[in-house]
Amino acid sequence: MSSWTRVANLLRLGSLERDFDDEIGFHLEERIRRNIAGGMTPEAADAEARRQFGSVRRAKNGMRAARLPSTPLLAAAILSLAAATAYFSLHERVYDLGGNIAAPVPIGRARPEYTSAALREKIQGSVQVECIVRRDGVCSDVTIVRSLDKTFGLDDQAVRAVREWRFRPGLRGGRPVATRVNIELRFTLR
Repeated sequence: MSSWTRVANLLRLGSLERDFDDEIGFHLEERIRRNIAGGMTPEAADAEARRQFGSVRRAKNGMRAARLPSTPLLAAAILSLAAATAYFSLHERVYDLGGNIAAPVPIGRARPEYTSAALREKIQGSVQVECIVRRDGVCSDVTIVRSLDKTFGLDDQAVRAVREWRFRPGLRGGRPVATRVNIELRFTLR
């Protein structure tokens, strides 16, 4: 992997960690599915899949080592990232809705998906999240305001879905601005 690719991976570290979680989750779910197809109960299939997979921490450490830069590149990238963060935090003000701020309009909505565990538990309800809709219409800084389920993954699925939403950005005086919005996502069994 080239040095530039490793630095680019560092710049998307939060996204990279989510990618690691998604990849590990996929492999575990796949092993669980195969174990259940082989006749195991869901609980036994889950326990055996985790035993076969081994240490999640060790797997993530290996993934990080393969995708992140060495120490000298890391130091340079951190300095660049700090400078860019300082610049953008000074230049992009976030507005709350109301007054002369027109609300952003959703133009693309990803639906949150049930996890298999949440389906088994038959969990239903709403998750409320807050995010910042940037001037480019992308959601950032997504946080849970009202939780539905931390145990079986529905809160995480809501955050993942909102990160994929796209908006026509909020406007102030006809110009796009970053705005803080609340979004409620419902989980309903059919």
